[in-house]
Amino acid sequence: MAKGTQITATRPRRGRHAAPEDVWRRVRDAYLDGMSAPDVCRLYGVGVTALRSRAARELWRRRDQAWAPPPNELDVSDEGILLEDRAGGDLDKVEFYQLSFVAHRRSMRAVMRGDAAEALRWRKVRIAMDEEQAEIDRVTAQHEAIRYERAGWAELAAYEAQKAAAADAAAATDAVDDAFDAANASDASHSSDASDAVFHSNSESVAGRSAHEPV
Repeated sequence: MAKGTQITATRPRRGRHAAPEDVWRRVRDAYLDGMSAPDVCRLYGVGVTALRSRAARELWRRRDQAWAPPPNELDVSDEGILLEDRAGGDLDKVEFYQLSFVAHRRSMRAVMRGDAAEALRWRKVRIAMDEEQAEIDRVTAQHEAIRYERAGWAELAAYEAQKAAAADAAAATDAVDDAFDAANASDASHSSDASDAVFHSNSESVAGRSAHEPV
């Protein structure tokens, strides 16, 4: 060993070691069965303060204690309570952007109280709610675009059908006009032939009478 090296004895650690979880399970069972807290602590070697803290944190209820719901730590003016009241307890009426607002306000209150851990937890909740709302908005916009596109194609098809029907009607009208013109032309031709025949007949009659008259 080098000169000048100081030898120090290792002191044993002072204080109580944390009990394993299996010990705490036996503590819980004994306490809930009705054994007093000091007796349980003496039996399993845990502290009374630690037992009472864990019992309050994990909501242990002894068989000889009347059941009571855990106290609501939220203020009566909390946005979440007000939102639930407006929705009448129906969660289907609550939108994600409303939950995002609730989480944001609770995060602000946590910051004001100096509870950074709680503020960060509510911030994560707000981000998650914003992502859910953004996904709903994206799907809704996609469905709306598909609906408008289908409506546009239907309108275009109706326009094309209307245009085709108008073209068919115009073609039918032209065919009727052509038939009418052809009929008129045929009648005019027959009338002209008849007039020519009458004229020639009259001319021949006049010529015949002129030949038989004395000079």
